[in-house]
This record gives sequence, structure tokens and C-alpha cells, in this order.
Amino acid sequence: MSNKKYEIEVPASLLDSIKGADDVIQIRRESNKIIIEKPTNYKNNESLSLRYFIYPSIVMTAIFFLSVMTRKMSQVPLTGNFSIASHLIYLGLISGMCSFTYFFIKGKKNPKNKSTQDIYWRNVPTIIFSFTVTLALLLSAFFWMISKLFVGASFDVLTAGAVFFFFSCVINYYMIYSANIFTSSMIVSLLISVIMGGVFFAMLTNSQSKWWQYNFSYLGTHDVVRSWPFNLTLILASLLMIALVDYLFVSLNNHGYKGKDITTLRILMTLLSISLGGVGFFPNNKGMWHEMHNRAANLMVLIIIILIIGIKWLLPKVTKEFLIVSYAIAICLVLSNFLFETIGYLSLTVFEIIAFGLAFSWILLLLQQINRLTSYDDDVILINLKDITQKEVEK
Repeated sequence: MSNKKYEIEVPASLLDSIKGADDVIQIRRESNKIIIEKPTNYKNNESLSLRYFIYPSIVMTAIFFLSVMTRKMSQVPLTGNFSIASHLIYLGLISGMCSFTYFFIKGKKNPKNKSTQDIYWRNVPTIIFSFTVTLALLLSAFFWMISKLFVGASFDVLTAGAVFFFFSCVINYYMIYSANIFTSSMIVSLLISVIMGGVFFAMLTNSQSKWWQYNFSYLGTHDVVRSWPFNLTLILASLLMIALVDYLFVSLNNHGYKGKDITTLRILMTLLSISLGGVGFFPNNKGMWHEMHNRAANLMVLIIIILIIGIKWLLPKVTKEFLIVSYAIAICLVLSNFLFETIGYLSLTVFEIIAFGLAFSWILLLLQQINRLTSYDDDVILINLKDITQKEVEK
């Protein structure tokens, strides 16, 4: 092991927001990374976590007991209409949303918390709503699976209360933890979670409807058991994309990227977000709804084609690798359309899933490219290492 010691010079502006009392900072090694962060006070963190996620859980558990006692139930089913699961979905959702909202806004108001300072207040309601809906989807999917695993399971009132309290603590802890670690870059992760989670849950809960025999949009029609997860997912993804586009392009403007090209790109991506929401807002039901649904879907496809063709001129400093991937995705979209329309090799459902997957993947890559222009200069600082071992020897 080398005995060499080094000193590094770090801008004061970087350390002002993370140093603790007596100008102390914490440095730790994680894999091949050296991380500089705020000093960790495990005792304080633990007490804060316990206080803030246990207290709401106690209140919700008291409401749960009151609700059960009013019905004079001796046994409480695990899943069903009036069960532990149904109470958790409603009461847990309320307490989780309140916990997330409180800590997120608290962090947003704290000037020392740099992670959420670049998130605009107009986007805060969308983020809170998105986390709430994501939690609702997670709870619904989890207890749907539990209902299949533990058919007819029930508990006495005290045991049911203990089970409810445990899950309520987990929900509140998850939401508080998410609020404390949230950064602007997590909006992309939230977008992916909403899209993948919502669509998968819609597929899972409507499997008995054999939706794949019709088309992908059939998941959002009134002919399936639960159409709301699919439609709400697309609407929510649309709101998140609008918030993300708003944040990214204001950041681009602050970094000096201006002009007609940037404005055109922003308009196209905003229209793309709105058209995505239109696909969910107008279900593929018969009549006017079907016509509006198709118009929104066709507009979305048209904008994606325009973006792929024009991204070389619309986005500054676009990488060669991104252009190659973009053109490859465009070729795959054309090929899949040929296999569906011309020779009938692909079914409508398979074609829609392939097209949706390719288009959504490209949109995420595009958002990543835009974020790269706004974050690299701020997040990466090159420093020089100075060997101070010789200085100590001379002393």
C-alpha cells in the first residue's frame, strides 16, 4: 500500500452547501468512486426517520381500528372490498402523499438543499401527483398479487392492526425517503417508472380480457375490467414530460443555448407530450372517442418522425452515436410497419408494442442528450492532485 498523500483544490462554492460544523466534510470510497458529501449523523437521521414515518402510521392505524370497530368485525380479510388492503390503498395513500408533500416542499424551501433548487414551483404539483399515482399503482399491483397468493386469508382485529401498521410504516418511509433524495434528474426515472409500471399493471389486471387479440389501446377502453391504469398512465406521463421539457429547456437557455432551433425543438417536444396525453385522455372507444384517439396517436407518430429526421439540426452538439441510434430506430420503425401493413407478418398488437417501445426508448435517449448539455458543466469538476508526501519529509 502506498504511503503517498495528496491535496486537492476544490471550489468553495461546491463545499459551502455540504460542509458541516467546524468546516468538516465526509469523504468515502464507493467502488471506483470517491464521494464527497455532508457529514452523516446517524443518530439524528434515525430519530428523524422514526419520528416522521411512525407518527403518521399510528394515526392511520387508529383510523383503521375505528373503521373496523364500527362494523363490529371479528375477522378482517387481507384483500377484498373492506379489508386490510383496501384500507392501506386509501389511508396509506393519503398519509404517504402527505409525508412526501411535506418533506419535498420543506427541502425545496431550504436554500442549502441544492438538489431541488432547479425544480420550478410550477412543476411541484405534477411531481407530487406522479409519486402519489405511482404509489397507488404499486399498492394496487402488490395487493392484487397477494390476493392470488393468499386466497381467503383473514386475521383477528389486533393482528390485522399490526399488519396494517407495518405496511403503513413501509409506505411512509418510502415516501419520505423519496422526497429527501429527490433531484431534478430523477424526473426521468419517475417518467420511466410511471410508464412501465402503469402499462404493466394494466396488462396484468386485464389478462382475462385477452386484450392482445385486439390492440394495445384496447387496454384503455370500457371493454376491459380496469381501463383507468392505462389511460391515467399516459396522461401522467404526458404531464411529467411537459414538466421535464420545461425544466430542461429553461436550463438550456440559462446555459446559453438559444435560437430558433431550440425554440422549434421545445415546441415539438411539448406537442409530443400533449399528444401522448391525448392518447390516454381519449380512450379508443367507439364513435368520437376513437377518432380523437387516432388523431392524437397519429400526431405523436408524425412528431417523432420529424424529430428523428431533424434532430441533427435542432439539437446543439448532438453526438454521432445518438444520430446512429436514431436512424437505426427509424429503420426499425419502417421495417416493423412494412411487416405489419404490407405482408401481415406482425399482428396489430405486436406492431403497436414494438412501435411504442422503440418510440419511447428514443424519447428517453433524446431527453438524456438534452440533459447532458445542461448538467455536465455543473456536475463535473476537474481537479489536480498535488503530492504532499515530499513536503512532509522536508519538514
